[in-house]
Amino acid sequence: MNIFLTTLVAASLGAASPAIAATAEASNFNLTYALDLDRDGTITALTPTASPDLPLIEAAVEAEVRSWTFRPADVDGAAVPTRTYLRLGIASPGMDPAQTRIVSAATGPALTSMTAPGYPAAALRQGDGGVVVLKLKVDAKGAVRRVVAVSSSSSRRDFTQAAESAAGNWRFLPELADGKPVGATVLIPVCFRPQSPEPQACDWTAPGGKQFSRSSVSVAVDPAARITSDLAIVSN
Repeated sequence: MNIFLTTLVAASLGAASPAIAATAEASNFNLTYALDLDRDGTITALTPTASPDLPLIEAAVEAEVRSWTFRPADVDGAAVPTRTYLRLGIASPGMDPAQTRIVSAATGPALTSMTAPGYPAAALRQGDGGVVVLKLKVDAKGAVRRVVAVSSSSSRRDFTQAAESAAGNWRFLPELADGKPVGATVLIPVCFRPQSPEPQACDWTAPGGKQFSRSSVSVAVDPAARITSDLAIVSN
């Protein structure tokens, strides 16, 4: 039985969960954009990777992002045109564009394929849950080359084993520096929650005690492009 984050998968792919697309009751979700920058860090293109069909909210979000400043990738000491993927956590009470705000923002590669890990049977029977934070080494082709569990809220080894085993098959869209794909290191939480009939994202803690909310699905440790604006709530 797989009790995992269907909402996490949807958010990582830049897609809204079915509840977001079908009703106006959901107020927290993620948006992912392909973000192109010139050598000066100016936005040249901002393209949603998927749309939740909320045009007024998207327009408000995009207007805010276009006011931010960014630092593009550096190659041999020189700034170069860069494509990154901007992942945003959105809060929109009542799905009202006037109340919509960005609660988290991170740049890095985009998760495109994610196989949910199996929930360890013994843990499920006992009602045990936990959060495993993984550090993934992603190559320039978007393949996961190394998986290390860097923290866990549970002493159960089977949670760590299930998370590590699944993560080896995940795939990413890499960032581009001067048109060439680059590798990255990414932190991502795997949340096991047996008490929840509907899988939900969870708050999580990275190594060093840095706290992330459930809207921060994954965080690149060394993104090619970074947000430099003081107006942004940055997760990197």
